[in-house]
Amino acid sequence: MSQESLDDTIKFRAGPLKEAATELDAVHLGGINISELGREGLTEMLRRAMTDDDKIAIYEHYSAGDISEEAARVLLGEEFDLLQEDTEAFREATEADTSDYLA
Repeated sequence: MSQESLDDTIKFRAGPLKEAATELDAVHLGGINISELGREGLTEMLRRAMTDDDKIAIYEHYSAGDISEEAARVLLGEEFDLLQEDTEAFREATEADTSDYLA
């Protein structure tokens, strides 16, 4: 798992995006939280970019301790809890006594 600070800044050339956000901040009553919009937008785009195989790989990396639960939850959203439930149900099924079914 990465030991970098979770407060690291992501930088990119915003150009017209920054101009648009600044303009909206100026005209919107009470302003807007540009940082929050950036976080939510990046989260949404990361989730959109993922395939089902990516989601399984992310959960496996989380299970192996390679990434934090917070990072896995950012990427998987509600599916994180569903994958945990499925994993636990599978684990219980494999540990269940099936000798009654063989008689």
